[in-house]
Amino acid sequence: MQILLLVCSLLVSLITIWVGSQLSAGWREGANAIGLGLLVSAVFGMAQSVVTDPISKEILRQSITEEVRGALTHLHTSYIPTHEFPPSDQPGIGFNALMTEDLHASSTYWYRGIHTKFCAARFSMLRSSNLQAHLILPDPTVPHSLDARSEYRVAQASESSLTLQEIRESTLRSIWAGLVGLFLVRNKCGSIEVLLVSTPSLDRFEIFQNSAWVTLFSDMDQGTRFPRAMRFPHESLIYRMQEAECLAIRRSPTTRRFEISRTTTEEEFVSLFSALTGQDLTPELLTELRTNYEGTANRFRSSIRPQPAPWPR
Repeated sequence: MQILLLVCSLLVSLITIWVGSQLSAGWREGANAIGLGLLVSAVFGMAQSVVTDPISKEILRQSITEEVRGALTHLHTSYIPTHEFPPSDQPGIGFNALMTEDLHASSTYWYRGIHTKFCAARFSMLRSSNLQAHLILPDPTVPHSLDARSEYRVAQASESSLTLQEIRESTLRSIWAGLVGLFLVRNKCGSIEVLLVSTPSLDRFEIFQNSAWVTLFSDMDQGTRFPRAMRFPHESLIYRMQEAECLAIRRSPTTRRFEISRTTTEEEFVSLFSALTGQDLTPELLTELRTNYEGTANRFRSSIRPQPAPWPR
Protein backbone atom coordinates (compact mmCIF):
# COMPACT_ATOMS: atom_id res chain seq x y z
CA MET A 1 0.00 0.00 0.00
CA GLN A 2 2.84 2.38 0.83
CA ILE A 3 4.53 1.76 -2.54
CA LEU A 4 1.22 2.33 -4.34
CA LEU A 5 0.76 5.74 -2.67
CA LEU A 6 4.30 6.75 -3.59
CA VAL A 7 3.79 5.74 -7.23
CA CYS A 8 0.56 7.75 -7.32
CA SER A 9 2.42 10.77 -5.90
CA LEU A 10 5.11 10.38 -8.56
CA LEU A 11 2.54 10.26 -11.34
CA VAL A 12 0.70 13.32 -9.97
CA SER A 13 3.96 15.29 -9.78
CA LEU A 14 4.89 14.43 -13.39
CA ILE A 15 1.42 15.34 -14.62
CA THR A 16 1.57 18.62 -12.71
CA ILE A 17 4.93 19.52 -14.27
CA TRP A 18 3.66 18.61 -17.75
CA VAL A 19 0.47 20.62 -17.31
CA GLY A 20 2.52 23.58 -16.03
CA SER A 21 4.64 23.56 -19.18
CA GLN A 22 1.47 24.30 -21.17
CA LEU A 23 0.53 27.32 -19.09
CA SER A 24 1.68 30.93 -19.05
CA ALA A 25 4.85 31.94 -17.21
CA GLY A 26 3.16 32.82 -13.90
CA TRP A 27 1.12 29.66 -13.68
CA ARG A 28 4.05 27.60 -15.00
CA GLU A 29 6.27 28.55 -12.05
CA GLY A 30 3.58 27.63 -9.50
CA ALA A 31 2.82 24.30 -11.20
CA ASN A 32 6.51 23.47 -11.49
CA ALA A 33 7.08 24.24 -7.81
CA ILE A 34 4.19 21.99 -6.79
CA GLY A 35 5.20 19.24 -9.23
CA LEU A 36 8.88 19.31 -8.26
CA GLY A 37 7.94 19.21 -4.56
CA LEU A 38 5.76 16.18 -5.11
CA LEU A 39 8.43 14.57 -7.28
CA VAL A 40 11.16 15.02 -4.66
CA SER A 41 8.87 13.73 -1.91
CA ALA A 42 7.88 10.67 -3.97
CA VAL A 43 11.48 9.82 -4.90
CA PHE A 44 12.65 10.27 -1.30
CA GLY A 45 9.73 8.19 0.01
CA MET A 46 10.44 5.36 -2.44
CA ALA A 47 14.11 5.34 -1.49
CA GLN A 48 13.24 5.28 2.22
CA SER A 49 10.77 2.47 1.64
CA VAL A 50 13.37 0.40 -0.18
CA VAL A 51 15.78 0.83 2.72
CA THR A 52 13.40 0.40 5.69
CA ASP A 53 10.91 -2.16 4.34
CA PRO A 54 13.21 -5.22 4.84
CA ILE A 55 14.01 -4.00 8.35
CA SER A 56 10.32 -3.59 9.18
CA LYS A 57 9.55 -7.04 7.83
CA GLU A 58 12.38 -8.56 9.87
CA ILE A 59 11.15 -6.85 13.04
CA LEU A 60 7.62 -8.09 12.37
CA ARG A 61 8.88 -11.61 11.64
CA GLN A 62 10.90 -11.70 14.87
CA SER A 63 7.92 -10.43 16.85
CA ILE A 64 5.62 -13.12 15.42
CA THR A 65 8.29 -15.79 15.95
CA GLU A 66 8.69 -14.83 19.60
CA GLU A 67 4.93 -14.87 20.15
CA VAL A 68 4.60 -18.31 18.56
CA ARG A 69 7.61 -19.65 20.48
CA GLY A 70 6.18 -18.36 23.75
CA ALA A 71 2.79 -19.94 23.03
CA LEU A 72 4.38 -23.28 22.14
CA THR A 73 6.57 -23.19 25.25
CA HIS A 74 3.51 -22.55 27.43
CA LEU A 75 1.64 -25.36 25.67
CA HIS A 76 4.59 -27.72 26.07
CA THR A 77 5.11 -27.08 29.78
CA SER A 78 1.38 -27.13 30.57
CA TYR A 79 0.14 -30.16 28.65
CA ILE A 80 2.96 -32.12 26.98
CA PRO A 81 4.91 -34.71 29.04
CA THR A 82 8.68 -34.58 29.26
CA HIS A 83 8.84 -38.38 28.97
CA GLU A 84 6.43 -41.06 27.80
CA PHE A 85 6.78 -44.80 28.34
CA PRO A 86 4.72 -47.16 26.16
CA PRO A 87 2.74 -50.08 27.63
CA SER A 88 4.66 -53.34 28.05
CA ASP A 89 4.58 -56.71 29.76
CA GLN A 90 7.97 -56.20 31.41
CA PRO A 91 9.02 -53.54 33.95
CA GLY A 92 10.56 -50.52 32.23
CA ILE A 93 14.20 -50.06 33.28
CA GLY A 94 14.23 -46.46 32.08
CA PHE A 95 10.89 -45.79 33.78
CA ASN A 96 12.06 -47.09 37.17
CA ALA A 97 15.47 -45.43 36.96
CA LEU A 98 14.07 -41.99 36.12
CA MET A 99 11.34 -42.17 38.76
CA THR A 100 13.89 -43.23 41.38
CA GLU A 101 16.03 -40.21 40.43
CA ASP A 102 13.01 -37.94 40.94
CA LEU A 103 12.40 -39.53 44.34
CA HIS A 104 16.02 -38.99 45.45
CA ALA A 105 15.72 -35.30 44.48
CA SER A 106 12.45 -34.80 46.37
CA SER A 107 11.63 -34.09 50.00
CA THR A 108 7.88 -34.71 49.54
CA TYR A 109 6.04 -37.51 47.76
CA TRP A 110 2.35 -38.01 47.01
CA TYR A 111 1.00 -41.33 45.77
CA ARG A 112 -2.47 -42.24 44.52
CA GLY A 113 -2.70 -45.88 43.62
CA ILE A 114 -3.64 -49.36 44.78
CA HIS A 115 -0.68 -50.91 46.61
CA THR A 116 2.67 -49.61 47.86
CA LYS A 117 5.08 -52.51 47.36
CA PHE A 118 7.08 -50.60 44.75
CA CYS A 119 6.88 -47.40 46.82
CA ALA A 120 8.43 -49.18 49.77
CA ALA A 121 11.09 -50.70 47.51
CA ARG A 122 12.04 -47.21 46.29
CA PHE A 123 12.05 -45.87 49.85
CA SER A 124 14.51 -48.61 50.83
CA MET A 125 17.03 -47.13 48.38
CA LEU A 126 16.82 -43.54 49.64
CA ARG A 127 20.14 -41.90 50.49
CA SER A 128 18.54 -39.58 53.08
CA SER A 129 15.74 -40.13 55.56
CA ASN A 130 13.76 -36.87 55.45
CA LEU A 131 11.12 -37.79 52.88
CA GLN A 132 7.55 -36.82 53.79
CA ALA A 133 5.37 -39.50 52.12
CA HIS A 134 1.60 -39.27 51.70
CA LEU A 135 0.02 -42.42 50.27
CA ILE A 136 -3.63 -42.42 49.11
CA LEU A 137 -4.91 -46.00 48.91
CA PRO A 138 -8.24 -47.80 48.56
CA ASP A 139 -9.92 -48.60 51.85
CA PRO A 140 -9.86 -52.44 52.06
CA THR A 141 -12.76 -52.38 54.51
CA VAL A 142 -15.10 -50.78 51.90
CA PRO A 143 -16.83 -53.25 49.56
CA HIS A 144 -16.07 -52.87 45.83
CA SER A 145 -13.24 -50.36 46.38
CA LEU A 146 -10.95 -52.64 44.34
CA ASP A 147 -13.36 -53.47 41.52
CA ALA A 148 -12.01 -50.94 38.99
CA ARG A 149 -8.41 -52.18 39.20
CA SER A 150 -9.55 -55.80 39.24
CA GLU A 151 -11.53 -55.25 36.04
CA TYR A 152 -8.44 -53.76 34.39
CA ARG A 153 -6.41 -56.85 35.28
CA VAL A 154 -9.16 -59.12 33.92
CA ALA A 155 -8.84 -57.28 30.59
CA GLN A 156 -5.12 -58.12 30.37
CA ALA A 157 -4.26 -61.01 28.13
CA SER A 158 -1.80 -62.41 30.69
CA GLU A 159 -4.46 -62.62 33.43
CA SER A 160 -7.62 -63.25 31.43
CA SER A 161 -7.81 -66.82 32.75
CA LEU A 162 -8.33 -65.62 36.35
CA THR A 163 -11.74 -64.80 37.74
CA LEU A 164 -12.61 -61.37 39.08
CA GLN A 165 -12.72 -62.70 42.64
CA GLU A 166 -9.26 -64.32 42.31
CA ILE A 167 -7.78 -61.09 41.01
CA ARG A 168 -9.47 -59.13 43.77
CA GLU A 169 -7.94 -61.41 46.41
CA SER A 170 -4.52 -61.07 44.75
CA THR A 171 -4.84 -57.27 44.74
CA LEU A 172 -5.87 -57.28 48.39
CA ARG A 173 -2.78 -59.34 49.27
CA SER A 174 -0.62 -56.84 47.39
CA ILE A 175 -2.12 -54.02 49.47
CA TRP A 176 -1.34 -55.92 52.66
CA ALA A 177 2.21 -56.69 51.53
CA GLY A 178 2.72 -53.03 50.61
CA LEU A 179 1.72 -51.94 54.09
CA VAL A 180 4.17 -54.40 55.61
CA GLY A 181 6.82 -53.00 53.24
CA LEU A 182 6.14 -49.47 54.48
CA PHE A 183 6.60 -50.66 58.05
CA LEU A 184 9.93 -52.30 57.17
CA VAL A 185 11.31 -49.14 55.53
CA ARG A 186 9.89 -46.66 58.07
CA ASN A 187 13.41 -45.57 59.12
CA LYS A 188 14.08 -44.38 55.55
CA CYS A 189 11.38 -41.66 55.74
CA GLY A 190 10.73 -38.65 57.91
CA SER A 191 7.07 -39.66 58.06
CA ILE A 192 4.69 -41.99 56.23
CA GLU A 193 1.03 -41.00 56.13
CA VAL A 194 -1.52 -43.51 54.84
CA LEU A 195 -4.81 -42.06 53.58
CA LEU A 196 -7.64 -44.53 52.89
CA VAL A 197 -10.47 -43.59 50.51
CA SER A 198 -13.58 -45.47 49.47
CA THR A 199 -13.36 -44.44 45.79
CA PRO A 200 -9.71 -44.69 44.70
CA SER A 201 -8.43 -43.48 41.37
CA LEU A 202 -8.00 -46.16 38.70
CA ASP A 203 -5.02 -44.33 37.22
CA ARG A 204 -1.90 -44.02 39.34
CA PHE A 205 -0.54 -40.57 40.19
CA GLU A 206 2.83 -39.91 41.80
CA ILE A 207 3.87 -36.36 42.65
CA PHE A 208 7.47 -35.45 43.41
CA GLN A 209 9.03 -32.08 44.13
CA ASN A 210 9.83 -31.41 40.44
CA SER A 211 7.55 -33.75 38.49
CA ALA A 212 4.27 -35.62 38.36
CA TRP A 213 3.82 -39.12 36.92
CA VAL A 214 0.61 -40.55 35.50
CA THR A 215 0.16 -44.27 34.79
CA LEU A 216 -2.94 -44.95 32.68
CA PHE A 217 -4.70 -48.02 34.05
CA SER A 218 -7.93 -46.49 32.72
CA ASP A 219 -6.88 -47.37 29.15
CA MET A 220 -8.45 -50.82 29.01
CA ASP A 221 -7.36 -51.53 25.41
CA GLN A 222 -3.63 -51.81 26.11
CA GLY A 223 -3.72 -55.50 27.05
CA THR A 224 -0.39 -55.32 28.90
CA ARG A 225 0.68 -55.76 32.50
CA PHE A 226 2.34 -52.34 32.71
CA PRO A 227 0.26 -49.57 31.08
CA ARG A 228 1.39 -46.35 29.43
CA ALA A 229 3.06 -43.84 31.75
CA MET A 230 3.91 -40.15 31.35
CA ARG A 231 6.06 -37.70 33.28
CA PHE A 232 5.04 -34.02 33.51
CA PRO A 233 7.14 -31.09 34.80
CA HIS A 234 6.42 -29.08 37.93
CA GLU A 235 5.07 -26.18 35.83
CA SER A 236 2.46 -28.33 34.09
CA LEU A 237 -1.29 -28.12 34.53
CA ILE A 238 -1.38 -31.84 35.39
CA TYR A 239 1.00 -31.26 38.31
CA ARG A 240 -1.05 -28.40 39.76
CA MET A 241 -4.36 -30.23 39.35
CA GLN A 242 -3.16 -33.43 41.00
CA GLU A 243 -1.41 -31.62 43.83
CA ALA A 244 -4.63 -29.72 44.58
CA GLU A 245 -6.70 -32.91 44.42
CA CYS A 246 -4.36 -34.78 46.77
CA LEU A 247 -4.54 -31.94 49.31
CA ALA A 248 -8.34 -31.93 49.04
CA ILE A 249 -8.46 -35.70 49.67
CA ARG A 250 -6.21 -35.30 52.69
CA ARG A 251 -8.52 -32.65 54.17
CA SER A 252 -11.73 -34.57 53.42
CA PRO A 253 -13.63 -35.71 56.53
CA THR A 254 -14.37 -39.06 54.85
CA THR A 255 -10.68 -39.94 54.46
CA ARG A 256 -9.20 -42.25 57.09
CA ARG A 257 -5.70 -41.15 58.12
CA PHE A 258 -2.96 -43.23 59.75
CA GLU A 259 0.73 -42.68 60.31
CA ILE A 260 3.66 -45.07 60.33
CA SER A 261 6.58 -43.37 62.07
CA ARG A 262 10.16 -44.35 62.76
CA THR A 263 9.21 -45.20 66.34
CA THR A 264 6.30 -47.49 65.40
CA THR A 265 6.93 -50.88 67.02
CA GLU A 266 5.91 -54.23 65.56
CA GLU A 267 3.21 -54.58 68.18
CA GLU A 268 1.83 -51.14 67.30
CA PHE A 269 1.95 -51.98 63.60
CA VAL A 270 0.01 -55.20 64.13
CA SER A 271 -2.75 -53.16 65.76
CA LEU A 272 -2.53 -50.49 63.05
CA PHE A 273 -2.71 -53.13 60.31
CA SER A 274 -5.95 -54.46 61.76
CA ALA A 275 -7.42 -50.94 61.84
CA LEU A 276 -6.33 -50.29 58.26
CA THR A 277 -7.48 -53.52 56.66
CA GLY A 278 -9.97 -55.14 59.02
CA GLN A 279 -7.71 -58.23 58.97
CA ASP A 280 -5.84 -59.61 61.98
CA LEU A 281 -2.10 -59.76 61.31
CA THR A 282 -1.00 -63.12 62.71
CA PRO A 283 2.71 -64.04 62.89
CA GLU A 284 2.19 -66.48 59.99
CA LEU A 285 0.50 -63.81 57.84
CA LEU A 286 3.19 -61.27 58.71
CA THR A 287 5.90 -63.70 57.59
CA GLU A 288 4.03 -64.43 54.35
CA LEU A 289 3.52 -60.74 53.56
CA ARG A 290 7.12 -59.87 54.43
CA THR A 291 8.32 -62.57 52.01
CA ASN A 292 5.93 -61.27 49.34
CA TYR A 293 7.19 -57.70 49.71
CA GLU A 294 10.88 -58.61 49.90
CA GLY A 295 10.62 -60.67 46.71
CA THR A 296 9.14 -57.67 44.89
CA ALA A 297 11.73 -55.30 46.40
CA ASN A 298 14.67 -57.50 45.42
CA ARG A 299 13.45 -57.81 41.83
CA PHE A 300 12.89 -54.08 41.67
CA ARG A 301 16.32 -53.16 43.01
CA SER A 302 18.06 -55.54 40.63
CA SER A 303 16.10 -54.12 37.68
CA ILE A 304 17.39 -50.55 38.10
CA ARG A 305 20.93 -51.22 39.23
CA PRO A 306 23.47 -51.56 36.42
CA GLN A 307 24.64 -55.14 35.97
CA PRO A 308 28.42 -55.77 36.15
CA ALA A 309 30.09 -56.24 32.79
CA PRO A 310 31.19 -59.84 32.05
CA TRP A 311 34.87 -60.73 32.27
CA PRO A 312 36.57 -60.67 28.84
CA ARG A 313 37.40 -64.06 27.48
